[in-house]
Amino acid sequence: MDAANRLSAIAAEMGQLQNEIQQHHRVLNSFLRSVRTMDPARKEARIRATRERIEGLEERQQALRAEQQTLIVHGALGRLED
Repeated sequence: MDAANRLSAIAAEMGQLQNEIQQHHRVLNSFLRSVRTMDPARKEARIRATRERIEGLEERQQALRAEQQTLIVHGALGRLED
């Protein structure tokens, strides 16, 4: 995959990740504010799992940003050499 196509794919995936992160934050906030009828241990497990999922998504987003920056720098350096 050439750099331009990869940059486009990264941008699309980052948008999807951002949407997922926002969705998981809404779920987390819902658990934190309510769910009084749920067993406290189960509620805490769901909160922990949601937080871990958010962290995983944010790590992926960070890796994509690093790859994006690398591709941009390599592209700029390649143009300077021409």
